[in-house]
Amino acid sequence: MSHVEGSGIPGQCRAGRARLLWLFLLIFLGMEAFASDPADSKSTMLGEPPSTNGGPTEVGLGVFVLDIDEIDDVKQTFSADLFIVALWQDPRLALPEQDREGKIRFMAIDDVWTPKILLFNDRGMEPKLRDGIEVDDLGNMKYQNRITGELKVDLEFQQFPFDVQQLPLEFVSYEYTTDQLQFSSESTIVGQADRFSIEGWRLKLMEPEFGEFATPVTDNKLPRLRFAIEAKRDSDYYVLTMLVPMSLIIFMAWTVFWLQPQIVPPRIAISTASIFSLIALGVSIRLGLPKVSYLTRADYFVLGCTLMVFVALAVAVIGSRLANAERMELALKINAVARWVYMILFFAVGLLALS
Repeated sequence: MSHVEGSGIPGQCRAGRARLLWLFLLIFLGMEAFASDPADSKSTMLGEPPSTNGGPTEVGLGVFVLDIDEIDDVKQTFSADLFIVALWQDPRLALPEQDREGKIRFMAIDDVWTPKILLFNDRGMEPKLRDGIEVDDLGNMKYQNRITGELKVDLEFQQFPFDVQQLPLEFVSYEYTTDQLQFSSESTIVGQADRFSIEGWRLKLMEPEFGEFATPVTDNKLPRLRFAIEAKRDSDYYVLTMLVPMSLIIFMAWTVFWLQPQIVPPRIAISTASIFSLIALGVSIRLGLPKVSYLTRADYFVLGCTLMVFVALAVAVIGSRLANAERMELALKINAVARWVYMILFFAVGLLALS
């Protein structure tokens, strides 16, 4: 009798262990199912963009230009200090009415849907603040950061030094098409252009332009928002450092027509010194510009002045030869005519090149 009772105890233990094993499996599977829900929710948030009316998600973009401190003509870049704010709504993150307390939640960028906006002409902008998204009780999203660095700009120098440039801020959503996302018409750019630290330019903020960016491979149309800053070069510096010295060199070469034709060495010396001075001044001006394939207005003025100095040298040589050939009267007549023709040519070159 005692043997029968003793043999039943191990069987009961085995049955108990089996029930504990099944209970553990049920608890584990339940925890897995529970843990999968947030992943599914997160997948939903990171997938399709949110929409409140069935149309594309509207993203408002605000740019506050804190400073523009440099425009590099040679590298064709400009340095900017910007504060960026992006706004959109994601109803999936709105809290139930009973849980709304008017508090702002701070969420990591990887945990929510974002519009994937790219600053297209960025050449080294760096964020200065912690990345993250502010979310209110209604699901209104706000991203803001301060970024500084260089941006690319395609400068045109045909009108240099009286040129007006456009400094662009090109924003493109690189992942969503115009059917999925669009920039709000209330997107704006603000700043105090008269207080920027840049020297030699007068800046003005322009109205935003809305458009599309077509990708070359898939031909998808991506939403594009273009802000621009108009930059007008301050030409006073170049007038004082380029036009005035060059005009003085021209007047120096003009003096050869007031010397007697038989005085050869001073006339030749003045003409050659004027040529070398013009070449050196023209090269120094070009060093501040990129190696473009066209001529600027300054180039036309330099070339015109250089040709005029060569003409003065040629007239000096001809007058000297005529004087040595005992044709002094003709040499003096050429001198007298060249004085006035030379000055008329100078003003014509100035008007054609700089007007």
